[in-house]
Amino acid sequence: MISLRLLGEPDVTVDGHAQPLAADTSLWLLTLLASAAEAVPREELLELLYPDTEEGAARNRLRQALHRARTRPWGAGVVATPGDVQWRASSDVRTFREACRVGRWADALAVFRGPLLGTRRPAGLPAFEAWLDLERDDLQQLWIDAALSHAEALEASGQPGAAQPWLAQVMAVSPYHEDAVQLSLRCAARLGDVPGAAQIYERFRTLLRRDLGVVPTETTTALYGAVRAGRVAATEPPRPGAPRTPLIGRQAELGTLLARLDDPACRLLSLTGPGGAGKTRLALELLRRSSPRPVGAHLVALEAATSVPAVLSAVAAALGLASGSSEVPETQVIAALQAGPALLALDNLEHLLAGETRDGLLALLTRLLAAAPGVQLITTSRIRLGLQDEWVTTLGGLELPATPTLEGAAQSGAVRLFLERARRVSPELALTPQTLDGLLTVTTQTGGLPLALELTAGWLGALTLEDVAAELHRGLDDVGSDAADRPARHRSLRATFDQSWALLPRGAQVMLARLSVCRGGFDLGAARTVGGGSLQTLLVLGDHSLLTRDLGGRYALHAVIREFAAQRPDLPGEHAAASAAHATYYAGLARDAAPHLHGPEQQRWLARLHTEHANLQAALAHLAGAGDAAGALALAADLHWFWYVRGHHREGYDHLTTALALPGGPDVARARALCAAGSLARDLGHHAATRRHLEDALTLARALTLPTLEAQAHHGLALLDRELGALDAALEHLHVAETLQRGGPDMWGLATTLNDLGIAQALQGDTAQARRLFQESLALKERIGDRQGVAYALANLGNVTESLTDFRRLTEQSLEIKRELGDRQGTANSLFNLADLHVNAGELPLARTQLTEALQLYVQLGRHRGTAAALLEFAKLCAAEGDPRRCVTLAGAANALARATGVPMQGVDISAVLLAARLDCGPDADDLYLQGQLLPLAGAIQRAIAPPGTAITPA
Repeated sequence: MISLRLLGEPDVTVDGHAQPLAADTSLWLLTLLASAAEAVPREELLELLYPDTEEGAARNRLRQALHRARTRPWGAGVVATPGDVQWRASSDVRTFREACRVGRWADALAVFRGPLLGTRRPAGLPAFEAWLDLERDDLQQLWIDAALSHAEALEASGQPGAAQPWLAQVMAVSPYHEDAVQLSLRCAARLGDVPGAAQIYERFRTLLRRDLGVVPTETTTALYGAVRAGRVAATEPPRPGAPRTPLIGRQAELGTLLARLDDPACRLLSLTGPGGAGKTRLALELLRRSSPRPVGAHLVALEAATSVPAVLSAVAAALGLASGSSEVPETQVIAALQAGPALLALDNLEHLLAGETRDGLLALLTRLLAAAPGVQLITTSRIRLGLQDEWVTTLGGLELPATPTLEGAAQSGAVRLFLERARRVSPELALTPQTLDGLLTVTTQTGGLPLALELTAGWLGALTLEDVAAELHRGLDDVGSDAADRPARHRSLRATFDQSWALLPRGAQVMLARLSVCRGGFDLGAARTVGGGSLQTLLVLGDHSLLTRDLGGRYALHAVIREFAAQRPDLPGEHAAASAAHATYYAGLARDAAPHLHGPEQQRWLARLHTEHANLQAALAHLAGAGDAAGALALAADLHWFWYVRGHHREGYDHLTTALALPGGPDVARARALCAAGSLARDLGHHAATRRHLEDALTLARALTLPTLEAQAHHGLALLDRELGALDAALEHLHVAETLQRGGPDMWGLATTLNDLGIAQALQGDTAQARRLFQESLALKERIGDRQGVAYALANLGNVTESLTDFRRLTEQSLEIKRELGDRQGTANSLFNLADLHVNAGELPLARTQLTEALQLYVQLGRHRGTAAALLEFAKLCAAEGDPRRCVTLAGAANALARATGVPMQGVDISAVLLAARLDCGPDADDLYLQGQLLPLAGAIQRAIAPPGTAITPA
């Protein structure tokens, strides 16, 4: 076993024996590999480790370095291919990042021993040093987030003393972190340590005055006053995904907005203002600080959405819903929101409000508010919605100095933000009598806009504060002369961007303009291919605050910067070239991913495609718009399984039919796309379209002599016939598919066909034959490493076993794998089966726990068949718990849902239980059943999951 530690002084443990690592090329190589979540392209390694070496010689040196690495005791962890290199063993950097991602703060903090590589640093490798500085900063910020979140959790759970050491460490490395100071004050208050609180506050106030020339915010000062007066309550546990960078300024707006959200009359809160005003950051803070809600507080990023269906898809994803059911997406979202109070922040709506989608979007928001009384919406946009129920807050810049004095500037949020951002490139800058005029000019000329201030702070790497002020004067005058109709704040931001643009070398300008075609962020590979530049050029853009890098190493452009960069008139042809390069890059990603989506690395590739979802959509739109049938058909077909597994059936089907409507394209690509379209159409309930697509695919596959695709078409037709009740026809198609796949290369296809043959045999009552087919399918799935397939084969084997012990064992094994893979549909199915087992065995509390989770998953996924079956199983459970009245009511609700959606209640029969319950209820039975039929879905769910003994009031 190999375990690498890079956080702090580096060492590696091999089979229990630890050894230090020397500061040489092998260590730098190891650091690059073990810090990356994916394999690292050789080109990136060459650029970072051998930047000044001729390419051929650099490649040779890298081969030698890899050879030396493989001779080391830890060499087995290095796996190289012709295109990339990967660290396949344990790494504390990856462990730390993953623990932070899932909110295991204590685990993350236990791993972090210090900065990346401790005190080690290479000489003569400027690109690697720049990368190392960036990684160190990211990991340090992630540690601060983890320590602060852990401290919040400790304080909220009544352990303020345990939280204080972590807060002290945070303030030692991030002395201006006001959230840490505020939480320290709360901890001191809970411990009754008013002198300690005074010491914390005074130390912070002195530090701000000495280093920056500013003062604590009003919120911190007011909190200190409350501590002295003994009026401080405990904080709530931190919410996953909450922003951890302190909110600078906006304290007055924040207080007003939080009060509005506590007002039941405020259902729709709009944050408007110019681009770069900080609307998204304020919305995130509102989500973090608002009162808890049962359905949660969720950010819905809509920057990449181009239609109302895309908005619905984004909302569904934020709520954890799957978009793959035949249910109308809006109905699915409304059902989830009806389950209880929720807060949704719909971020970046301006492009949807300024186009043809405006009326449809406003109508959707109106329907959501009307159908889900417990939901509150926050919207961010440069444009007002114009709805009657809208409560509007318009954001301008941060507070400017009230007076042109040191005291006035010290109280200004704009000055505070500029100084904090400027210290990254100019650590000595502070508010002093000598810098006051320059700071007043900067904040006034930028209008206090946060984005403009951050961009301007980046200039200090090349200009003095006085030069920055002069450039802002000149730039705003230039912009104002030819754009007088623009609002002043917009002109100041444009002027700021233009000056930032002018400070860039030509290569960085080209890269920024080309990267404006990316959506939802991009990785380093895309930056190189689409942007056409190097890592060093990318770092230049970061140094100028023109792009951001998240803690996972992913890059992004602010929407306003992307908009300005895309509009540059001095780079003709770059946008079109970049769009083509973008489509080529992401089509290549999907092509590389497709073979892995059924094997042992399926989850990693599915996760990567999910991360690039917006870019993949943009690539498909470009290919279709360009009339590139070959590219569109291939990309859509490659994404079929991603769409299927992640529940994006409707989106995938739309892209596939768009590609299929284009003239031309290779017949093989068309046959693949037809098979994929047929598969997704069946899940959407489009039976006629399913048959048409699959029969067209079958015709093409036969003409082209493509047995693999021919078998896929037969398999799809079999599933359609089985769903429609034509079992004999389904068996005929499955047997043809099996014959075509036996001995062929598509082992996954054969395993899947055998699994469905087993289901068909089980439906016909031949459990022995079904068991044999499931066992063969399981063996094949295990052989190719298809964990999802293994889970389903285990579950199916459990369903045909005659031993309850075997059924429990196999179902629990299947459930464990499904949970590991994040397969919510499969998890719900296994939980349902186990709950039924436990009801029959009289293990009622365990059955209730499992059935509650299953029901909630079915509702999230929009699976009405599963939801109805779970309600019926709850009726059975309530009868076993001695509550016949609730049993009858839930049976009525399940019946109504099944009838309303036209889904058969296959395999669920509680007629005997229901008859006995009705007899127990006597003359009230019919009324109770009718009450259940009239219940809305949310009401039925609440009745089902309520603890035993809960009284049922009339509907």
